[in-house]
Amino acid sequence: MLRERLIHTRSSGSRRRGKDAEPPFHKVATDVLWVGFKIDTARVAPYIPAGLVLTEASIGVLGIYQAQTGLGLAPYRRALVGVSVEGMPGSDAGEGMLVVGNVMDEPGAGLLRRLYSGETTIGTARTWQDDGLLHGVAEVDGVEWLRAIVRPTGNPRRDLAGVDTFFGVTEAGVIKHADSNVSDIAEAEVVTVEITDAAPELFRAFRPKEFVFALHAIQVNSIWSEPRVVGGTSGDPGALFLGLIEDTGRAAAIVKQDGTLIGINPSGEAMLGGDGPRLGETLLSAVQEEKDALRKALELSIARSGPRVSAPISLTRPGGRQLFAYVMPLEHGRHGGEAALVLLGDPRGPERRDAAEMLQLSGLTAAEARLGALVGVGLGAREAANELGISEHTARSTLKTVYDKLGIRKQSELGHLVARLQLF
Repeated sequence: MLRERLIHTRSSGSRRRGKDAEPPFHKVATDVLWVGFKIDTARVAPYIPAGLVLTEASIGVLGIYQAQTGLGLAPYRRALVGVSVEGMPGSDAGEGMLVVGNVMDEPGAGLLRRLYSGETTIGTARTWQDDGLLHGVAEVDGVEWLRAIVRPTGNPRRDLAGVDTFFGVTEAGVIKHADSNVSDIAEAEVVTVEITDAAPELFRAFRPKEFVFALHAIQVNSIWSEPRVVGGTSGDPGALFLGLIEDTGRAAAIVKQDGTLIGINPSGEAMLGGDGPRLGETLLSAVQEEKDALRKALELSIARSGPRVSAPISLTRPGGRQLFAYVMPLEHGRHGGEAALVLLGDPRGPERRDAAEMLQLSGLTAAEARLGALVGVGLGAREAANELGISEHTARSTLKTVYDKLGIRKQSELGHLVARLQLF
């Protein structure tokens, strides 16, 4: 019966591979080479889209396989690099693997690029067994980008079923899809993994620091679901970022050095009011001293030479109403070199905010943000560790990462930062 289904799949695949092929897609992949490893998070971070952050484990992956049978995409040969990620607060992204780069042959490459992963390069990939080893290679225009060899160990485990979540970035924005699969898998040990100098920087950023696991999936029978946008439909990471801040209930805008408003979320529009500036107009106070203070803060933030979050700057609106502005570097989107993120606050608002959420939007993982928020309100490393249920050693090590990411050196600076994030 299985053989009959596979024959039907093979004969039907050609009818589904035209330009109108749509998911769900089915594939049967063989001799899948899969390696997990620790990465240089600083090198990988620029390739993580707004709305997703690296997980605490930050496991990078490299996969090479061929799917000769299936419906829609198959047959195809593919190699990929990716990393474990999770969604920011307020999103429904969840946790899964972000596919950052692909090498894949046509005609499947066009569908993959459009629907699942925009960073797809046309090339070829293959795996083969030789003398007890599983080899894999991916090449573009005859030049090898990826090479890997693993040695399968132990007895294969049969019919392992699961559902995995994958993320990608397309013209529609950040998408996720489910891969429902049944696999025959053997554990393996790494012989060698190489991301060559011929590969682009996107791939070289994933060069392994330390191997965590290797697998030989003898056969994987899987179905890819329809992709679903989870970060908004805008392709601009800056706009996605404003949407994430909106999910936390905060007002924010993207402002150029001269004060020109080039992006704002709905909470920001509401706070500025009906008589506030529109896109392309100037977000400045009616008071010259306040204008100068805002321009100076924007200048320092864009140049990355000021504090992570500026001191509160008064903005006197028409009619005498006052707002507070907090200026932060803009880490996302095409305006990163010419604009800053401005958080808007109402001094009449009595509530204190959860700084941990905004620390995540500042580039920290969820675990780092929770620790940073506790230490920022005065807890010592031991007290914060007890609160979070982690060891003091882990807390101190994580705190060093927090300081490095935020560009600060001591607890008092973290305290100032957390206080500002709570009050805006």
